[in-house]
Amino acid sequence: MIAALVLAVLGALAIRVVVEGRGELAAGEELLASGKRAEAIRAFEASARWYLPLAPHVDDAYARLRELATSEDPRVALAAWRAIRSAARATRSLWTPHADDLAAADAAIAKLAAADPEGAATEGDAKAREAWHQARLSREGRAGTGAVVLAALGIALWVAGAVQLARRGLTATGGVVRRPAGVGAAMIVVGLVCWFAGLYNA
Repeated sequence: MIAALVLAVLGALAIRVVVEGRGELAAGEELLASGKRAEAIRAFEASARWYLPLAPHVDDAYARLRELATSEDPRVALAAWRAIRSAARATRSLWTPHADDLAAADAAIAKLAAADPEGAATEGDAKAREAWHQARLSREGRAGTGAVVLAALGIALWVAGAVQLARRGLTATGGVVRRPAGVGAAMIVVGLVCWFAGLYNA
């Protein structure tokens, strides 16, 4: 019953992700057809953010953004690349689904930003300014994988410990068992320690 409930919840979430993602993609297509490129970029980014593995709307949204990134208007190109970067970073977890798009966006944004001599707090030619932007774009602003795994392990241990205590604390008839459940308590303590450690190092 628990497994069926979990599958039903996951299925409902997956359906919502696909519906919302396709809706944003369709909205972006309509905006693009009417010449509203800035609004279309925002819609395509929103579609890409509704990420689900193997969902076709995600790849379609990235494809539309890459097409807009080839615009001769540097403002449109920069906005499209920034949307790609934002969507790729927002959908990362233990892995980066669109790592190639993220790397391409960082390189393109650095190149476009370097074209403005006043856009970087550094002196030198275009290559020096591009390197300055690239260094700042490549900075990691999210929790490390180890910290995320440690925090997730802590939550899993805490829940497992709580279940262990509940099972050992009740008899088959629903009566209370008057005996300590050290294993469950230890799992809860270790889980909390791991969770706090993961958050501290995030």
